[in-house]
Amino acid sequence: MDITSSIVIGAAVSLIVQYLKKRLGTTSAGTMLAVITISIVAGTAYFFIKDTSLWEPIISILGFAGAVYTFIFRRFEE
Repeated sequence: MDITSSIVIGAAVSLIVQYLKKRLGTTSAGTMLAVITISIVAGTAYFFIKDTSLWEPIISILGFAGAVYTFIFRRFEE
């Protein structure tokens, strides 16, 4: 797994867990279980998708979307 894929997948897992934590008000044990479960699902999906030509555009788009959101849109929210 290359570093870009790890960063994007890790960020996506973190965002999903953060959303679930806010929405469901999970405890620390529930949050840890969510992290483990979602990481396993994301890792499995990556394993099956990584060898297709679909993976590179997905990572590129997610990376650029994250950068634009972080550096542009978040500044206007504050």
